[in-house]
Amino acid sequence: SFDFQCHRVGKDVFSVNHISFHPTKGSIFATVGGDGIVNIWDMDSKQRLKGFPSVNRTIPCAAFSSQGDILAYASSYDWSKGSSFYAPGHPNEIYLHRVTDKELNPSSSKQSKEKPCLPRRK
Repeated sequence: SFDFQCHRVGKDVFSVNHISFHPTKGSIFATVGGDGIVNIWDMDSKQRLKGFPSVNRTIPCAAFSSQGDILAYASSYDWSKGSSFYAPGHPNEIYLHRVTDKELNPSSSKQSKEKPCLPRRK
């Protein structure tokens, strides 16, 4: 099993809301979280392959298409702060990202020099 410490912004820690495994590349998976960020990981190399810009809202779920060429994810209010923070004027949104082979290749991944947030084996 893995212990994720990957959804952080500064000293703020956010929940990992969903993990979706790539259907044809067994070591590749995506995480989405309360920080509004999607990360694609390679479990074998323990490396983040891609980090998406924040959508500025919680992302509760994500899924790869059956061929693995599209990653769908949604943003919405997740009720973790209760009803008093709910803003009815903000619609739920669905995003579709075309996944390229380059994004899934650990050797071509260029990550920033900031401290990596890697999953740890327990």
